Amino acid sequence: MFKLIIGLTAKRQIVLEIIDRLGIANIEQIVSLTGSKKTTAYYAVKELKKNGLVTEFKNIRQAVFLITKAGSEFVGELNFGFSRDNKAPNFAIFRHSMLVNESMIFYKEHLKEVSFETERELLVNEVSDIGQDRRELKNLPDFVIDTEETRQAVEVELTRKTPARIKKKLLNYKKMIEAGQYTHIIYLYQSLNVRRLVAKCAAEVGIAVTFGNLDEMLGGSENV
Repeated sequence: MFKLIIGLTAKRQIVLEIIDRLGIANIEQIVSLTGSKKTTAYYAVKELKKNGLVTEFKNIRQAVFLITKAGSEFVGELNFGFSRDNKAPNFAIFRHSMLVNESMIFYKEHLKEVSFETERELLVNEVSDIGQDRRELKNLPDFVIDTEETRQAVEVELTRKTPARIKKKLLNYKKMIEAGQYTHIIYLYQSLNVRRLVAKCAAEVGIAVTFGNLDEMLGGSENV
């Protein structure tokens, strides 16, 4: 079988790895999460795109880069693309993904000695640990914040879900906290209606939830 052989510099490898972890990112997010210079990131994604390791789509404001299956397999950790057909995501998925990335950047800038696990990494770890099909793993957080003393699951909740669906997820989190898998749950929101509903469900389930207002945190970021 034909095997793709590509030589990447260390800096371009770092750019590829962060896109693989996130699945989708723009240049500014890549720069923020890798510490690369903007020119370095720009030329890196240009080469990665040329070699089929990432694909690009443009929305109204910016170019955004998605990891391909070939790119993920080149890194060798997660081994699956952002989408099966490398097509651009719909607006809802795009917007949610950008806000998840911006939220990680916010915590990176405001917390000391912090590391993250992305949803893609959590997905692969769960499949590896319990042998489940990826399609069955619907209750993973959008990302996890790890500090020396805490492991916090973060949900970026943009749309109002049914109370039953929220309670099911919160009950799952309650079990994981009791098992020591997480120490805290954070819900990030834009709509007060979403916050109120999650708070009501959390009270009924008996779980403590910390809330964060995305608009206040991110200040209307142009990257979203």
